[in-house]
Amino acid sequence: MLLEHMNTTKDSSDYLWYTFRFHQNSSNAHSVLTVNSLGHNLHAFVNGEFIGSAHGSHDNKSFTLQRSLPLKRGTNYVSLLSVMTGLPDGGAYLERRVAGLRRVTIQRQHELHDFTTYLWGYKVGLSGENIQLHRNDASVKAYWSRYASSSQPLTWYKTIFDAPVGNDPVALNLASMGKGEAWVNGQSIGRYWVSFLDSDGNPYQTWNHIPRSFLKPSGNLLVLLEEEKGNPLGISIGTMSTTKVCGHVSSSYPPPVISWQGENQINGNRKRNHGRRPRVQLRCPRGRKISSVLFSSFGTPSGDCETYATGSCHASNSRAIVEKACLGKERCSIPVSSKNFHGDPCPGIAKSLLVDAKCG
Repeated sequence: MLLEHMNTTKDSSDYLWYTFRFHQNSSNAHSVLTVNSLGHNLHAFVNGEFIGSAHGSHDNKSFTLQRSLPLKRGTNYVSLLSVMTGLPDGGAYLERRVAGLRRVTIQRQHELHDFTTYLWGYKVGLSGENIQLHRNDASVKAYWSRYASSSQPLTWYKTIFDAPVGNDPVALNLASMGKGEAWVNGQSIGRYWVSFLDSDGNPYQTWNHIPRSFLKPSGNLLVLLEEEKGNPLGISIGTMSTTKVCGHVSSSYPPPVISWQGENQINGNRKRNHGRRPRVQLRCPRGRKISSVLFSSFGTPSGDCETYATGSCHASNSRAIVEKACLGKERCSIPVSSKNFHGDPCPGIAKSLLVDAKCG
């Protein structure tokens, strides 16, 4: 029978091998393999030769792989690698969600052979996972060859790099790769799937964050498991610098969590906290301060933190109030209330505060 993917791997790996073998009396017979799966990804091999991949989408996990088979006379071996890309994280009836292979058939000339209830073999995970190739002390357990070029899917890559100077956040640009997972000094920095494109033909994500705590000044080990085809020579490491901070909060939003306490203990006396109002909270990176307020409007501003404009309702002192609260500070908090802006610019209308500031 075909086992369900998630209950078989028990979240110990994204990967589950489904394997079977069958006997062929003649050679070079035209045959077609058809595999129906409930996702997320599938790689197919016949007699050790890669024959193709297929995957589902965010909205439709099910898919079908159909490929011609290079069969030989005698015993043929079929290996199907089912891959998960994260577990279900929401929605009703999570306990009924299933993944993995649902039906496998081979069309040989005019005969359809259904292997769904055949005798199957299974293996959880990959050999590289089992010996933990991503770890500094384990990468010596395999034979590594110098990279020249590669079109082979399911390939491990490794290199050594130095950490960028400074304290800015570090990110790995994987735009030249396909699909897989990355590790830095034995710590996973997440999966990547650059080849999976949105409706406009662009990758959903090309940068993976590397926490500074994972890094040493030099000699950092980067290991990649690439499932598809990628060019590791195109990978780059960069830093991200936050130059602006922005916030858009409505008067109907909940207040900051710290104000949810009914009473605060101050100097041994119990004092009620009257700061239970929603607030715009801005914070520049460590070592930088708010140097200018690019936009500020209390009233009915339109847009978001990328494009914005004042609305028909606008407190003329919006910028002055925000500048007084924020300029020269690493962080600031501005209550979204008419009292804070010395009057209601449009009584009876729900208001919000939108602030865009520059970090210097």
